[in-house]
This record gives sequence, C-alpha cells and structure tokens, in this order.
Amino acid sequence: MVEKVDGRIVSQSELAAIMGVSAMTIRAWERKGMPVVHKGARGRPGQYNTADVIRWRAEQAALAATGDTHAMDMEEARRRKTAAEAALVEMDLALRRGELVEVEVVGRLVAEEYATVRANIMAMSGEMAPDLEHRTALEIEELLSTKVTEILDALAADEQYPLEDDAEAGAVGGPEAAAEA
Repeated sequence: MVEKVDGRIVSQSELAAIMGVSAMTIRAWERKGMPVVHKGARGRPGQYNTADVIRWRAEQAALAATGDTHAMDMEEARRRKTAAEAALVEMDLALRRGELVEVEVVGRLVAEEYATVRANIMAMSGEMAPDLEHRTALEIEELLSTKVTEILDALAADEQYPLEDDAEAGAVGGPEAAAEA
C-alpha cells in the first residue's frame, strides 16, 4: 500500500519561488531545521515537500508569536550544546585544580560544622558554670568571648578551604569578625 504524500516534492529553486524567498533563505531555513526530503549535494539539487515546509514555517511563526524561549532552531540547539559541553570541560578542569568545590561536599562540610558548633554551644553552659560563680560581669563576658572564639576556631572547613585573603574574610564575616562581635 502506497502512502499518499500531501504536498509536492520540489527542488530548492522551485521551493524558493513558491515561498517567495531566495535560495539563500531556503539554505538558512534548512540549517534551522526545516524538513528536507533529500539533502542536496554537488550536481544534485535538494528536494523538499512543500506541505512539510509550509507546516514547519507555520510552527516557527507560532513559536515566535508566543515568545516561546524554549523553542529553538537546530543551529541554536547545536550552539548551546557545544557551549554546555565546553562549560562542563572547564568546570571539570577547575574542579581538578581545586578552584571549585562540589555542592555535595560543601553541604556535608556545612552540616558537620553546624553539628560541631551546636554541640559545643549546648555544652558551654555546663562546662563554664562552675568558673562563673564569683566573677564580675566583665570577667564573665571575657570568659564567654574566649569560649565562643575557641568554638569558632575549631571550625575545620576554615583550614581546609581558606578564603583568599584576610580582607575577604572580614568582608564576609569570617571567624575573626564573629569573635569580635
């Protein structure tokens, strides 16, 4: 059983005449994903189904009219794929150089640090209560400040992933800034 073809099979120049555009426009549409029955080669013209091309043009116009940013032509899709592949290679290289840290690693470190700080702060009152009994307010403040500084200095990630310079540490409120507060 032969399937009925809707539309006419035409050459590139015939399609250009039917669509009222140049052969160069037809080649540009082809690069953007326009359907082709047989791709042209040297000495052999390309062939196109007029109905398929008209449907494709209508789809492209509808996508453009709706502002669908997810719709893209084949050339744009290839460009984005190439850019994404290059970005992945660059990220892998930066990771190997130690310039990047994986989100999972940071999440695990932060969770461990929070647990350590929480445990130390929760234990602080029991550890320090006997030493505070006959102290002045100024001495108590100094002891508490020292203890908080010790807890913050124990944060392991500070040594494992140091900030680039002390000015940056102060800017983001590093342990020194927290101890001074």
